[in-house]
Formats: sequence, C-alpha cells, structure tokens
Amino acid sequence: MTDVFPVVAGTDGSAKASAAVDEAAAFAQMRGLPLTLLYGFAPLYGYAGFDPTPPAEILDACQKVVDGEVERVRSAHPELVVKSAVPIADPAIALVDASADASAVFVGARGLGAVRRLLLGSVSTKVATYAKCPTFVVRGPVGDPHGPVVIGISPEYGSPEALHFGFAYARERGLAVRVIQAQQHVAANFDYLPPDVMREVIEDQIHAAEERAQHAFEAVAVDYPDVHASLDILPGHAVDALLDAAKEASLVVVGKHGAHNVAARLLGSVTLGVLGSAPFVAVIPSE
Repeated sequence: MTDVFPVVAGTDGSAKASAAVDEAAAFAQMRGLPLTLLYGFAPLYGYAGFDPTPPAEILDACQKVVDGEVERVRSAHPELVVKSAVPIADPAIALVDASADASAVFVGARGLGAVRRLLLGSVSTKVATYAKCPTFVVRGPVGDPHGPVVIGISPEYGSPEALHFGFAYARERGLAVRVIQAQQHVAANFDYLPPDVMREVIEDQIHAAEERAQHAFEAVAVDYPDVHASLDILPGHAVDALLDAAKEASLVVVGKHGAHNVAARLLGSVTLGVLGSAPFVAVIPSE
C-alpha cells in the first residue's frame, strides 16, 4: 500500500494563519490528500522553577481554535479528510518535524519588520529554511489569482526541483508559467567595463548562465507541453525581478539548495528576500 503524506498547515487562529489554512485545504483537495492542522504551543520555559507544561486551560483554548478551523475547512470542503493536533512545541519546530512526513507545509507570515526578523527570526522563515518538503508561505492576497506561476531559477544550479514543482502546480490549475533568471552582472554597469580580461571573464559567465537557464527550462518544459511557458533572462537583482513579477503572479516558486547551506539562511539571499515581501511563495528543497 502506498503511503499517503498529508498536507500540513500551521494555525493559531490569526487572519494570516487562516489564509494559509485555506490555501492548504485547496491544495489538499486538488491532490486528493488529507489535511492536518497544527497549533504548536511552546512550553513555558521562561517561568523558572515552574513546570513548563502549559496549563490545561491554555491547551483547551488552543484546541478550540484548531477545532474551529477544522469545522470551517470541512464546511468549505466536506469531502476533505481533516485532522488536527496541538503539540507542546515551538510552532516552527512542530511544523518542521511534521514536514518529514508531509507532501507540503503551509504557514502564514506575520509581516515582521527586517530588524525583528534579524533578531528573532520568524516561524515562516524557519519552516521554509528547514522543512523537508515544499513550504508555502502566505503573506497576503496574490497579485493575480489567474496570473502565471513565476519560477525563479539559479544561474548556478538551474533549480530543476523548483521548475518541476512550478510546472506541475500550473498544470493542475490551468495556469501559465513564467521562468525568471536574473543577471546581476548586467545591472552592475557591465557595459561600462573596459575591454580587458575581466570584462571577457564576466561576459563568458553571463553567456554560460544563459545557456544553463535555457537548458534547464527546456529540459522541464518538454514534459509539460500543455503548459504555456516562457523564459525571461533579465538584468538586475533576482529579488527585485521576482518581486516585480509577483505583482501579476498567482504564486512565486523559489528553490533552496540544501537545508545545511549557510547561504540559504542569510537575510540577503534571494529566497529570504522574496519571502520577506511576496504575497504567496513556495520554497522547494533540492534533493
């Protein structure tokens, strides 16, 4: 018997969390998968000398929130199998643990400022960084529900996992795909460099990145002949290009190149830059 991996959504009763639950329910229904709602409540370690286990009345209140979300989802999707749990754990840890046996994880973004994200981190950022499955981060209404699925691809890696996921997602919904590779070298006044060895080296790198992008795009697009797709190689920083495209997109898909890659956890990375502002993002781990 084939194992069935559920769709998991984090919730705490907030509007952003409810938006993530709605997207998770729609995703689960489209793929014929069960849905699990988690309300992670962190142990009260801050109270020295006390049992860190939350009082029963707090856990009961959390369960009522989850039960309300379950009822709301079942009302909208009566055929969907929905379960819930209130683990005593940091919400991010609970969702990352659940991701090991999930098809996808959905989480709402609270919209913290850059300084607070730097000091505290956020549940959505932690889950997107460490989850073992695709992570959807819901920040707000999408630019256009009928717009294309925008996929950002790396000049170095080509992001095959992100491409396959984005094309499959678009096919399921009858949407177009727009693949973007940004060429930051072009934006850095490349045209004004003197005709020396450095210019030749950078020019070769640009052409090589363009060829990798075209090859990666064609290698995946051939498997989805029914999906209208385009490849745009644009000047400028990838974050700027993807956020601009997000204004008219239904979803932005980006990859991460291994949970242990330090660069993937830096605030200046493309993935975190997109997560910080795009309304609806899917982060796809590499194999």
